[in-house]
Amino acid sequence: MMTMHPQTPDILPRVAFVATGGTIAGTMTEDSKTSWAYSSAQRSGESLVMGIPGLLRRAQWHFEQPYSIGSQNLELGHMLQLRAVLLRLLESPEIDSIIVTHGTDTMEDMLYFLHLTVPSHALGKPVLFTGSMLPSDHEQADGPGNISGAFEFLIQCLSTNADVSGHSAMPFGLCMQGLFTPAHRVEKQSTAGLDAFDGPYSVLANTQWLLSRNALEMSEDSGVQGQFASLFDPTATRHPLFEAMEVPVVFCTPGNGPLRQLTDLLNRKPASVVVAAPGHGNIPEACVPVLRRLLLNGVSVVRASRVIAGGVEQGGEFDALDAFRQAPVQGGNAVFSEAGGLNLSKCVMYERLRVLAHSLSV
Repeated sequence: MMTMHPQTPDILPRVAFVATGGTIAGTMTEDSKTSWAYSSAQRSGESLVMGIPGLLRRAQWHFEQPYSIGSQNLELGHMLQLRAVLLRLLESPEIDSIIVTHGTDTMEDMLYFLHLTVPSHALGKPVLFTGSMLPSDHEQADGPGNISGAFEFLIQCLSTNADVSGHSAMPFGLCMQGLFTPAHRVEKQSTAGLDAFDGPYSVLANTQWLLSRNALEMSEDSGVQGQFASLFDPTATRHPLFEAMEVPVVFCTPGNGPLRQLTDLLNRKPASVVVAAPGHGNIPEACVPVLRRLLLNGVSVVRASRVIAGGVEQGGEFDALDAFRQAPVQGGNAVFSEAGGLNLSKCVMYERLRVLAHSLSV
């Protein structure tokens, strides 16, 4: 393992700064005076660092920009591109730590994907994502403070040489507003406000985060770090089967909309379908027959909830599809399961990877 360099006048930390666009690199538009408007992904990562007084001279910087987008436009190919960049930097003996700037719209999608697909043994260096809720030239821009905060956290981890023999001691997750959240626990809590990512698993971004590690550990339904790492080569930037995999979400509200959507899926036969049902995943009775047909036709079904918090475990009022919990069913490979504690976006990503793993193993 490489030696971590503390920050001294003679030896500066070697920090890779990976920019991908987002609001943090955005600028206000001409309409901003009358309507709060901006264009994301307008600045390079190097310009963001240079815009923070004194930061450029505090490290040996290595800049990369694999793409530059508003993160609402994130595609599965982008996820693979960024994964390949991070694996290369994690392997490089010329890099001590990594900061990634990313749009907040799909921050949790990216971090959860990396949680599931970056092998745990590779995480021997701090990897911190950060972003902003306001564009770079807003009078209250939070991006510079978040970049500086992530950098200070990295310096603390490197200068204290925090158990470098144990990869789990190195932070991998989101650093915003002075708080650190592990990658698999990141969720956007609000569409507005600088504290949009302050959640129940966020802790102060300092070396004391290690003391809170047990409380931050994943539950079984969050998936294991690197669980699906073997699905992709370290340098892969495309995977046609992964990118073509369809996992729709059917959101249940009163009316015939959910039933029609599920019926349409019988013709498409997606890889899996996530049903966002009311309450504790209580799927309407009218939807049960078509869900049974989907399962018999090889389409897995995940019972989730449209409620933000609480999750869905086995039990409660709904048991109509319990016979499909074990595959194979009539020679197929579809299974019925619950989302556990995963929100809808993470549930979709987990299912996409789970079904891909099964397809490649057959």
